[in-house]
Amino acid sequence: MAKKVVFLLVMVFVLLLASVTALAADTDSSTPEAGFTEDKASSEEVIPEISIIDLETKYGDVFFGDVQSNKEIVSIVKDSDNGDEGKRIYPYDLRYFFEAMALEVDTANPVIMLMYIKADDVYVPLVDVNTGTNMTQEIYYLNTTVDLLYLGSSKVNEIRIIAFRKNDIDELTIDSNLQIIDIKKSVRPWNFIEKLYFEIKGIFN
Repeated sequence: MAKKVVFLLVMVFVLLLASVTALAADTDSSTPEAGFTEDKASSEEVIPEISIIDLETKYGDVFFGDVQSNKEIVSIVKDSDNGDEGKRIYPYDLRYFFEAMALEVDTANPVIMLMYIKADDVYVPLVDVNTGTNMTQEIYYLNTTVDLLYLGSSKVNEIRIIAFRKNDIDELTIDSNLQIIDIKKSVRPWNFIEKLYFEIKGIFN
């Protein structure tokens, strides 16, 4: 009888010891995982979004003033057919495709390009028909597709392109780190010959 009691006590002791060991192992294994999660979260940098409204408020006098810029950050690509900045897109009367190339490549400091057009003597955002914003941000090649406002040979679309690098956003200065490009375009409706040309071209493409 005494042997059975001793055996039972030994078994209870062994079970208790195994339970304590397993609990300690679980506690130790969870602690590094929690620490890794915290370290990972703290190492992730939060990249703030660029507010176009804040930029317009801070630099409105420069962005929309009567200024000229000699600073070159980007080069606007010209249409190979007529040498004009931007390429007109058929069959839309007012649609243009603008391209720009950064003169210097910096992967850590992309170029930001803002598009505006003058309406009733006030510059308003010229938004991309695909993205719905007037801002483009890229390292080297920037492009945007937009619809101008005025149709007719006697009407002028006054376009303003603003370019700068992202890291300079807190202190933009004309001719130092800010480029302003003004483009004027008078757009007439497509004529019969042009329509015929594009329709035939579309058949063979």
